[in-house]
Amino acid sequence: MFLAVALASACGGADSPVTAYDTDSELSATSAPLAVIDAKTLTDTTAPLLLPLAGTRTYSAPVETSSGHEPSNYKAAPVVPSIVPAKSDPTGGVLTFERETAPLEGWHAWARDGAAGKHRQVLVSGGSSAAANRIYTVYTKEQLVNAIREARNEPKIIRVVGHIDFRVDGGVFKEYTSYDDLKSGGSLFIPSNTTLVGIKDANGKPARISGTQLLIGNENGNFEVDFKAWVAAGKNPDAFPGWTRNVIVRNLAIDTMWDVNPEDSANAYADGICVAWAQNVWIDHITLTDLPTPSSLSSDTRHDGGLDVVRASDYVTISNSYFTVHGKTTLVGNSDAGRQWSDEGRLHVTFTGNHWQGVNSRTPRVRYGQVHIYNNLVTGDTNPSAANGTIPAGAAASDVKFESAIGVGYKADILAENNYYNMKTLKPKEVCGKLVTDHGKGVSFRSSGARFISNKDDAGKPMTATIDVQLQGCDGIPVATLWTPPYGYTLKTADTAKTAVLANVGAGKL
Repeated sequence: MFLAVALASACGGADSPVTAYDTDSELSATSAPLAVIDAKTLTDTTAPLLLPLAGTRTYSAPVETSSGHEPSNYKAAPVVPSIVPAKSDPTGGVLTFERETAPLEGWHAWARDGAAGKHRQVLVSGGSSAAANRIYTVYTKEQLVNAIREARNEPKIIRVVGHIDFRVDGGVFKEYTSYDDLKSGGSLFIPSNTTLVGIKDANGKPARISGTQLLIGNENGNFEVDFKAWVAAGKNPDAFPGWTRNVIVRNLAIDTMWDVNPEDSANAYADGICVAWAQNVWIDHITLTDLPTPSSLSSDTRHDGGLDVVRASDYVTISNSYFTVHGKTTLVGNSDAGRQWSDEGRLHVTFTGNHWQGVNSRTPRVRYGQVHIYNNLVTGDTNPSAANGTIPAGAAASDVKFESAIGVGYKADILAENNYYNMKTLKPKEVCGKLVTDHGKGVSFRSSGARFISNKDDAGKPMTATIDVQLQGCDGIPVATLWTPPYGYTLKTADTAKTAVLANVGAGKL
């Protein structure tokens, strides 16, 4: 069984360095660390690309399918962003942070080591070792997609400059014509051994991607039969050839895609970023939002998840990222039933240094995973001022109604440390059910060091004091120490974390 021991207090008045070690690796607190394996060595560079025609438009008419997509539901995005592609690279192609490998702080820097419950440390290198002919600077959809097709699963660095909208085809904006057109033309698959980064343009604006979902791995792949057969044959599940591994995505602004033809009134197709059948993934300094086309501009659902980690994915860290004006924002594990074969014992995810501002829910919502949520900031309003709930294009984040933060779902095992909550109109007595929500059958929710501020006290009267809140034990959710992070990390106090997050979060900060 995997065990890790924290050698310093996780709480306290000052920032606390937390050291951990894996007793299965026979490490002591003073012994030299084992050699770190480059995650590149765990990938299959000969594997075929997933859906290599992704990014290709079909311009087909809306048709009803087995899952819906009634043609009468078609609605083009009511607000089209002003798209001015960059023409040049202000850096002159000089690399700064692009070859950086991921830090060793976070679940992304680990991998399975044989028996269940054992982990070994790895280095997520992405495309850091890319040869000169595998470093690309791109300004258009065509250049971005062609770079991926050319480099395939080799180490590669792709530098995005300016604003790329996948609805711009051959230099001309053309709205998606149907669900099929959106699914084919609006999917960008990120293969193994990739570093995808944004570079600020000549005006200092962050690189921005619209009209597509970033797919790290293949959410649409039907691996169940092959994976089960592989395991039944006694083969190592982590050597299964369907995995995407060793991916870094940083410093990008992502506009979540408007679904022109959703399957029904309550479900949209595309996420902003979806990690599926992927391992060893670091997502850092991302800005993700529904703007300028919030779902409120339609009477039905036009956006799905913001950033989802699903379908057996494992060893993922989301850090220093800004999520705003979105509904179902960050999800780990997308189903209770029928997922044991893929998700049981997987979905190890770290969230740190992030800011969820003006989102409706899921910061994050978790099933199955061992998830570490520390030093994040959540701000919102349970009673926003927008008239009749309508949010105009360009609305402030405060106009989105906050419903819930951390969701403890089926077999979830969550450790939450030193997070800060600034929630308008949320009474302190209501934090259980709002800041942590019991979705049933969770394994454990441990919490410490949370700070909370609201403008209302329990009687609904004005309040300005910042207070400590006890989230552990809310609604009878079990509390059990079944694991601790195998990585060392510096745990800031919630107040210090809030300041650091506000100064550092989102695209354009690198």
